[in-house]
Amino acid sequence: MDRQELLAELERLALADNLDSDEIRLYILLLANCDGTRNGEIGYGTIKSAFGKEFSLRKLNNACQRLSNSKLIKVTSSSPVEASEDDFTLTYIIPPARSN
Repeated sequence: MDRQELLAELERLALADNLDSDEIRLYILLLANCDGTRNGEIGYGTIKSAFGKEFSLRKLNNACQRLSNSKLIKVTSSSPVEASEDDFTLTYIIPPARSN
């Protein structure tokens, strides 16, 4: 995976789709977490420790939906709002960057 290409795509989409700072931060966290592969898995506790205690499952769900709508991620786990905070694990795929 070419991370520079993905970050350039993020910058383009952030400007075009008006992604907010939480959505951009989440994408970068997910990108770093997938460790060179396009598949990732991250616990809600890890996300919450990076974002702070006010980052609820609902906020995570909204951010994931916006990133998914922008084609930056594909969530493969159940919706965060359908889970409990104690055991939720977000699984996802980062698709290849689109060609211009």
